[in-house]
Amino acid sequence: MINFLVGDYMEMQKTESYQSLGYYLELPWTYTVEMITQEGKLLYSVRVNELPKVVTRHVQIEEAMEVIKKDLAVAIMARMEEGEPIPVPMVPEQYKGNIAYRTSKSRHYTIAKEAKMRGISLSKVLDECVDMFIQV
Repeated sequence: MINFLVGDYMEMQKTESYQSLGYYLELPWTYTVEMITQEGKLLYSVRVNELPKVVTRHVQIEEAMEVIKKDLAVAIMARMEEGEPIPVPMVPEQYKGNIAYRTSKSRHYTIAKEAKMRGISLSKVLDECVDMFIQV
């Protein structure tokens, strides 16, 4: 009985609907490229930021970029076959600049006081705090 339930669950996961492989490959994936030394050789290490386990290392950057794109396709196909979600890249156009932010009354008061003292909006104070924290 348990095996039957596990099998049903696995089958449900595999029925998740996906776009075509071509759709995913056309998305604006982001990469991190680092120069590393491995066994005395200088290599380019390239990682897909949205799928951090997809990594390749090669002597030539052109070869590394060519291979990482093939590895990305393999990783996407494997996720489709296993019924796993495919994380898609974030794109700036998805964001409108509105964030609902809840805080305590005392913090709201402190931020409002700071904004009034400096002659700027609460949003500007919050933007500056975020900019300092994430070092924009």
